[in-house]
Amino acid sequence: YYKKNKITIIDTNKGKYVIKKSNINYNKLYFYLNNKNFNHILPVRVKNDYIIYNYIDEVNETDNEKALDLVNLLALLHNKTTFYRQINLDSIKKIYEEQLSELDYLDNYYHELQDIIEQKRYMSPAQYHLIRNISIIYSAIIYSKNIINEWYETKQKLKQERVVLLHNKPKIEHVLIDKNKYLISWDNYTKDIPIYDFLYFYREDYLNVEMISLFEIYQSKYMYTLDEKLLFISLLTKPWKVELTNNNYSDTKEINKLVEYVIKTREFVLKEYKENQKEK
Repeated sequence: YYKKNKITIIDTNKGKYVIKKSNINYNKLYFYLNNKNFNHILPVRVKNDYIIYNYIDEVNETDNEKALDLVNLLALLHNKTTFYRQINLDSIKKIYEEQLSELDYLDNYYHELQDIIEQKRYMSPAQYHLIRNISIIYSAIIYSKNIINEWYETKQKLKQERVVLLHNKPKIEHVLIDKNKYLISWDNYTKDIPIYDFLYFYREDYLNVEMISLFEIYQSKYMYTLDEKLLFISLLTKPWKVELTNNNYSDTKEINKLVEYVIKTREFVLKEYKENQKEK
């Protein structure tokens, strides 16, 4: 056996296999998805806490090609596993209050950090980069807060919501291609509203692929409802907390990553807004 990237490969006289530790009931998942006619999950053998499946020599594809395969697989997965459940107003309120609390915390955190930095006689490159771009971070927080308020108001009027089986950790490296196309690494799968798969994919790979066109393709195959889109946009536009250290290089890198995320996401949301206006 040997390691390749993050996987362990066993090379035998009957072929190559991948072995990995897994904490899920893979047989149950495989049975469920096959019953739903989703045939893009690798058959595995389960032994104690491990799964074993055939090693696939992948077809050479670019990140953009694999990203397209991924959104098509996600749309298919969500279509095949959709069902409806009654809305629990307590759960909705909890999501709303948690989101508002996080946004208020971020707003206070960045204002306090700004005050500390502006009192310094000389700013480090990382601190200067943050202060130059602090207004777009505040704008993202305000926008996310406005949208979550709109979502909560909309959600309270509904009686049902859509639920799907979520892969819950979809990214480009979790697509395998030979004669078929497969989604792998199902250890975090769950059932919930559909938005969390594309949200995870966006946050993981927004720097690697062009997300606007990929989202349009996904939406053409699995259109979000109004309440789903509002929550998706609010969660998507929420910035994260960057903690400054004494390492200027890594600090500047982290701040630049956040700034680039906020700018790209603003472009993404503006495009979606224009498309919605056209539809109206």
